[in-house]
Amino acid sequence: MAASVHPTEEKLPPKLKYRWFPSWRMLTATLLCLCFSRMLLYFLNVKNLTYETTKFDTKTAENCTSRKAKSNCSVHMMNSNMGMAIVCMIKPSQFNHSKSANYIFDNQSTLLQMEGSQNLIDEKEMNSENAGKTFGAAERMDWSADEQGYIFSAFNLGLLTMLGTGLLADKFNAKYMIIGSVLIASFANLLIAVASALSVYYTIAGRFLVGVSDALLQPSVNSLITRWFPPTERSYALGLATGGRQLGTLLIVPASGALCSQTILFGGWPSIFYLSASIGIAFVIIYTALGADKPSKQTCIAEKELKFITASNLNENIGKKRMQRKVPWLQILKSAPVWSAVIAVICHEFPLMTMIMFLPSYLHDVHHYTTTENGILSALPTACLWISKILSSYLNTFLQRRTKLSRTIICKILNSIGSLGLGLFLWASTLLDSSHAPLAVILLCASMACAGLHTPGCQASLVSLAPAFSGAITGLTFFFVASAGIINPIITKWIVQKGTHLEWNAVFYMSTLVALIPVVTFNIWGSADVQWWARSSKDHTSSSTVIVTTESPRVRHTTCDFNVINFQQHQKPSVKCSENV
Repeated sequence: MAASVHPTEEKLPPKLKYRWFPSWRMLTATLLCLCFSRMLLYFLNVKNLTYETTKFDTKTAENCTSRKAKSNCSVHMMNSNMGMAIVCMIKPSQFNHSKSANYIFDNQSTLLQMEGSQNLIDEKEMNSENAGKTFGAAERMDWSADEQGYIFSAFNLGLLTMLGTGLLADKFNAKYMIIGSVLIASFANLLIAVASALSVYYTIAGRFLVGVSDALLQPSVNSLITRWFPPTERSYALGLATGGRQLGTLLIVPASGALCSQTILFGGWPSIFYLSASIGIAFVIIYTALGADKPSKQTCIAEKELKFITASNLNENIGKKRMQRKVPWLQILKSAPVWSAVIAVICHEFPLMTMIMFLPSYLHDVHHYTTTENGILSALPTACLWISKILSSYLNTFLQRRTKLSRTIICKILNSIGSLGLGLFLWASTLLDSSHAPLAVILLCASMACAGLHTPGCQASLVSLAPAFSGAITGLTFFFVASAGIINPIITKWIVQKGTHLEWNAVFYMSTLVALIPVVTFNIWGSADVQWWARSSKDHTSSSTVIVTTESPRVRHTTCDFNVINFQQHQKPSVKCSENV
């Protein structure tokens, strides 16, 4: 079996003096973070789900007090703005039918607790028989249970296209892919706002397009990170960028509730989608001006930073002009490191889905928290996940630069801590009943904090194994993750029939076992080194010269000579760069 190629040893990044930001790399990661945060206005993928609560009329509240009705009043939704908007879009009478709620629960979407009270939506308006005809209020729809189910299922179908969009991310300009993703989502939200009253099929089409936009985004971001960041910094860039999902979750829920409860702007619920589209268009304008597919296309980047990135990524064959090969699917599908990373990501996401999707139901059923308390406590694990992801991703970069530990060892250590912590803290929470509710919440927050270590672990491995094909590998991975997102709620609902402590314990036991699998698989077969099949044959020669062209008026070309005796013997390469004016 051929050995993997040892990565290029990097120097510390140069000290730069930009006026508003420390480096263009940091600015790029920040823009990607804002992209993920803003995309949460459109969707919330299987990694980050949320729930909303709202008031119902007295009859509905009474119907939800029984144990059977409570399970029927739990609705899974996959999108934070859609989760709140659907409450405003449908006439209150539609919520009186437990069949509707039960159907949507069956349709694997997120958690909308229908049994509580929260002042996000005006009670009088929601309980009014003429709510759909309120002066200045937008029209509300009489969607059936099946139609509501199709709306949320459409997102999952769009998300499954990631298997194909991953290939596009490696072949085409990742900047334009990201812009295209935002524009598609913006158009989808405008379509929902304008045409939902005409036909439910427009809403279904809009939701499908939102799923497609998400499928375009993640592979494109991973592909762009491999081009913009040296290997030692990719973990931190990935954590900062994808942390936008958690940040968006914490900010969007109250904003959607406020927009939903007013009628001054576009009559209420349409304002959620108009705001989403407006922010998306604003982001496109900013990113078009500041973003770039790779450093050599950024006209404002300093020569020191450009040379640092170029020299660090020389032996990875990144960039569509250098890569004239097809995706080596046979080698990818036969690669043990690839499959160990794929399995690790799936095993990380599966219990994470259970935690975030069903946490409100668990806290209510087992620990008897009120709806107001539930809403606050359910946000704490998401905040812990965000903080942990940022800090642990930086720790990965710090350890690579300041210690002699290899990149693979660092990823395995962090991923092992994440998997063990996630699994064991979930298991420990099953030992506590309602008399120890605060301690149970602390354990759940600790499990989410440990889950953040998977970003510099198995997810960092995805962009390290084959940087030139990171989009394809990301698409393959998250195709299975999306499939798991469809299966997870079905299994959980099959287990949790009455909401007893024993039933929830069974769900957490399953999540614990799944979370612990990567402790074995990733530690045995995992890797964060560039694989031999991810390189062209010319990379094994004794030397090569790469010319990186920039449009900077000061330097036209940066030429770097890359010399190494033998990659297989882990020889350190020497890199010399010169400027040609």
